[in-house]
Amino acid sequence: MTHAPSLTMDNTENGHAATASMRYVAFCDVLGFGNAVQERFEETIEIYDQFTRMIGEWPFPEKVEICVYSDSILILSDELAPLLQAVQSLSFATLSHDLLIRGGIAYGKYWERRERGNLFVVSDALVRAVKLESRIKIPGVGFSPEVEIPVSAWMPHFADEIFLSPILHFRDITVVNPFNKFWFASARSRVAEMLNRFPEHSKKYEWFLELSAAVERRDVMVPSSVIDFLLAEGVIKRRPVEEKDINRSDDF
Repeated sequence: MTHAPSLTMDNTENGHAATASMRYVAFCDVLGFGNAVQERFEETIEIYDQFTRMIGEWPFPEKVEICVYSDSILILSDELAPLLQAVQSLSFATLSHDLLIRGGIAYGKYWERRERGNLFVVSDALVRAVKLESRIKIPGVGFSPEVEIPVSAWMPHFADEIFLSPILHFRDITVVNPFNKFWFASARSRVAEMLNRFPEHSKKYEWFLELSAAVERRDVMVPSSVIDFLLAEGVIKRRPVEEKDINRSDDF
């Protein structure tokens, strides 16, 4: 296991230095929960009870910590890969209860103290993740600029294994891939049903369905900067476009 580097923070309350570390922080919000509580309280509480129980039993990666506060979920890890796996798992878990998430992932200083059942947190990464979540208008989990996504995370796209990639680039935003090959069809059908039930929130459901359509078409869902880098390094190369590929948007 890779250990995060330690930092020192002044703790004036008890007169000694407190240890902080560099960590990845994902802050996710369960969409529509607040409105549902007001409009369908009993039904929503029952769903939430089932959901939180499932979160407690869900097989998240070992190298992450999960905290649930009402409709907000905090995921912490020293490493990016298990954090992305956990966010993907959270997407599956919420969709199984006909819920979507929106969130942000950041990297930075993190300090916490647990005392008498209370959790005290100071983190610039958490501040950035919360701000990012508040700005994102789509049901996806995006990335703060300081998060360095390794090129290897994009490579499954070039082997026609899009479901193995933890990330997708769609309409100028990079998000955590909410799909896997086992869950894909079910996710689409669930969100289509949610669109029919709640047309007043059509924009977020339509975005999700358009994302799934791009995945199904095997569109190139990789930033142009990454493609240019891989071409320059000779890792990938362009292939001639054949007639049967004319309707596809990728040319690799």
